Amino acid sequence: MPEENTKTSGYFDLQLRFDSANRVVSIKVNDLTLPLPPSVEDPCCEDSDGTSFTGMIIPDTSTPATETTPAGPSLGPLLRLGLNVVVVIGAVLALQGLVYWNYFADDPQFLDRYGWWMVYLDLSVVPLIATLGYLRSYIYAHASHMMGMVIGMTIGMQVGTMIGGVLGATNGFFVGAMVGMSLGTLYGVLTAWCCGPMAVIHGLMAGVMGGTMGAMVVVMMIPDHVLIFMPVFTTANLLILIWFTYLFYKEGVAAGKCQLRGPLTLAQLSSFSLVTIGLLAALMVLGPKGPMVWKGHKRAAMDADMTENPFQPREPGKDGPSTDRREMEMACGARMMEGGNHR
Repeated sequence: MPEENTKTSGYFDLQLRFDSANRVVSIKVNDLTLPLPPSVEDPCCEDSDGTSFTGMIIPDTSTPATETTPAGPSLGPLLRLGLNVVVVIGAVLALQGLVYWNYFADDPQFLDRYGWWMVYLDLSVVPLIATLGYLRSYIYAHASHMMGMVIGMTIGMQVGTMIGGVLGATNGFFVGAMVGMSLGTLYGVLTAWCCGPMAVIHGLMAGVMGGTMGAMVVVMMIPDHVLIFMPVFTTANLLILIWFTYLFYKEGVAAGKCQLRGPLTLAQLSSFSLVTIGLLAALMVLGPKGPMVWKGHKRAAMDADMTENPFQPREPGKDGPSTDRREMEMACGARMMEGGNHR
């Protein structure tokens, strides 16, 4: 066996003996030999090529074994949540159909005036409640400030924009802005409260902006193909909610920063959605109406002539049909100007 002698300034003589596997088998200090007892072979201490080693190991230059990281939580709960959203939307639509046939079928204008907006209300409320429920099913108080700001900003903006836009179309700018701004700031603050004051201020600002802007955009689109605009508008908002939920899962849940409190069940999602949609639908039908709301295809807000070019700006004539304008001006602005001239 190889033997190594080390003398240090005459104080002592140290000798180490190794075996063929570079393991220390004995230590000799001056004339005193300290043998090392053989260690019991342990199968859990084998290296990657199956060679077991005992005693004191001299590290070699072999490649260390690759550490495997445990897999994070799966996307199964998110997929089940998405399936529950689809089921609840279908159930709510069926229930609304029954209510219509039993109570409002005699009104020939009810479906034309409120039908599409009831659908958009369902497509807004159920995904919003699902997103809020997924957030509240985890304890995310230890999330980063950046994540807290994203939570407050996204929830405040989306609640205000989606709810305010639908109510703005059926009840006018004032009702849509007030309800959207109130709900947006409320839920923006509640979801961001545990993440610090910076997240709270983002929730407040997003709720104010989302509630007012959502109602304003939809009201301004009423005389200009609002039913073509709404599918694109709603799809964009739903994509924001879907990607935000995945972001929360990726940065919080999968990273181990959020502790599970309790999942959102199908019964909870259904009950919260029914109560919220019932209250907002009652406000849509029975609430106050502004001067510029959707009145159906048969009662267009601007009384436009469907045989003319719908993309050509018009100025309503005083005694005859509408006349062309050379200046690009919104029809609603022309109405306001005409009303001011008749004082």
